[in-house]
Amino acid sequence: MNEKKRLIKNTGIIAIGNISTKLVSFFLLPLYTTLLSASEYGVFDYILSIATFCVPFVSVLMDESIFRFLIDCKKQEEKEKVISTSLIIVLTGMTGFALIGIPVMQGLHYHYTCYATIYILLNVVSGMISAILRGIGRTDQYALFNFLLGSIQIALNVLFIAVFHMGVDGMLLAAILTQFFVSVIFIFRIRLWRYFNFRIVDSQMAKDLIVYSLPLIPNKVSWTIINLSDRIILMNWLGSKATGLYAVSYKFPNLMDTVYGFFYQSWKESSARVMGEDLQNDFYNNVYETLKKFMYALVLGMSAFMPLVFRVLINKNYYEALLYVPILLLATYFANISGFYGGIFTAYKDTKIMGTTTLTAAILNVAINLLMIHKFGIYAAAISTLAANFVIYLYRRWKVSKYVKLSENKKNIVISIASTFAIFILFYSKNTLCMCISCFIALLYAGVMNKTLIVTLWNQMRRK
Repeated sequence: MNEKKRLIKNTGIIAIGNISTKLVSFFLLPLYTTLLSASEYGVFDYILSIATFCVPFVSVLMDESIFRFLIDCKKQEEKEKVISTSLIIVLTGMTGFALIGIPVMQGLHYHYTCYATIYILLNVVSGMISAILRGIGRTDQYALFNFLLGSIQIALNVLFIAVFHMGVDGMLLAAILTQFFVSVIFIFRIRLWRYFNFRIVDSQMAKDLIVYSLPLIPNKVSWTIINLSDRIILMNWLGSKATGLYAVSYKFPNLMDTVYGFFYQSWKESSARVMGEDLQNDFYNNVYETLKKFMYALVLGMSAFMPLVFRVLINKNYYEALLYVPILLLATYFANISGFYGGIFTAYKDTKIMGTTTLTAAILNVAINLLMIHKFGIYAAAISTLAANFVIYLYRRWKVSKYVKLSENKKNIVISIASTFAIFILFYSKNTLCMCISCFIALLYAGVMNKTLIVTLWNQMRRK
């Protein structure tokens, strides 16, 4: 299959499987922000952030290794060796975490620690299942897996929060039950035990898998630190209300990140499959230029229309969160493009660069946060995140030239910077006329920059 067509097809399948539940979850924000106080929402977001921090250590990121190594497997026995060896490593990590996590839980006497411990273990299991589905080429089942995760959790959230009024406990219980039931369903649905053969577990394979995944742990953890440190500092310096406001403001960048995530899951596969081909460099550059234009148009469009959208979706008690959205959208853009570079690094199995870049940025994020938190409040968290993501973007952009020469259009860069300044100034002027002008600029930018993409999609739709 032509790799460009494969990339588009897989992105479409993943998007179809996820976008409906993501949108429903997004549009349920009015329900969440009405029934949960800013403090309660802050506690829930804080717990999930801590869980996200712990998962890479428990799983040793074997999900990343499984996916990358399965792409190279041609025979059933090779797949069994990769999956079985990975499972042994993960079971060891989960056992170690359980032995440590339960005593810590009992010692802290913290109400939500039990939820967090169970959620972390189930997160590791579901991560392994999704990685296997992608690695063996079952993109359709991977999309269905994520669809069920999203839809069931949404249903349980509404049931536990709106009907039973369980608050934070309800949201956490919904997340745990969803992970458990969907994982069990898919273990039996695709008969995963067919890929387990412990007689062929290989020590050299274990070493190769760990060598690949270990450098990704500081990368994954550092990304989490960039997000988690914001919550920790806000929680301790400004309280749970500030954490809740920040969490709501991050919902919109997370939506953009979700859109990028549809592409990224396919990109990691395509970037590996195209290696060594004659048109590899052209393929990388074509995808790179299209991605940048589309994602930046999304940043400017969401920033321009945000004052209107925010007041429709969000309870008035959270209106202050609107101020931080444009900064976080821009930070998410740089994180997404850094992820594109990361796809090239993983294709070449050079994961060391990813860990060093994000670790440096995480330290920078914490430092800026601590320096600015007293004077600028929640703005400090948003600005420090932007600075950290921009540093990762610059460093990886420099390092990726070792493998591929990515071209930059200077004219487009100048237009993008000018448009950003104009839209941000109009946004913070808080004027209705300025908002209309801002929306016009964003639409004009999107149309001009993505003209080729729009025409291509339009022609394909006409032919269909």
